[in-house]
Amino acid sequence: MAKSDPEMSALKEQLAEALAQVESLQAAVADAEARAATHSDRIAALQGELDAARADRERLATRLRESALKYREVRLAASPHVPPELVTSEELEEIDEQVAAAERVVSQMRERVEKERRQESPPVPAGSPVRRAPDYSQLPSGEKIKLGLQQLTERETG
Repeated sequence: MAKSDPEMSALKEQLAEALAQVESLQAAVADAEARAATHSDRIAALQGELDAARADRERLATRLRESALKYREVRLAASPHVPPELVTSEELEEIDEQVAAAERVVSQMRERVEKERRQESPPVPAGSPVRRAPDYSQLPSGEKIKLGLQQLTERETG
């Protein structure tokens, strides 16, 4: 049994080392499980924050779209000569670009129509015609005398 004593002792040492390793591994597993639980909690918290951020983004995107539509209405109201069909965007920058382009188109069309109008009709002098005294040269002599007496009476009474 003397031989088995050193063997036994070596086996006991190996067993003790194995048990120490098992305990070490169990502690590592418990630590890993604790970290996993902490990470799971953190993941759940981050998922909640992500969901809240997505909801905020959707809410803000809706408000931005509504604001852009109101902006488009205001820009069209400020430029009544611009046809609404030429401004269809829902993005602020694009609305500005489309309004500017529509104003250029309207300006070009006005110039073209004005040019065509000037070519089609002769120019009309501004104002009313020059006033002249009535021409009595064609009236018979009796009518001229009668008219003269009438004017004289009007001057004396008036």
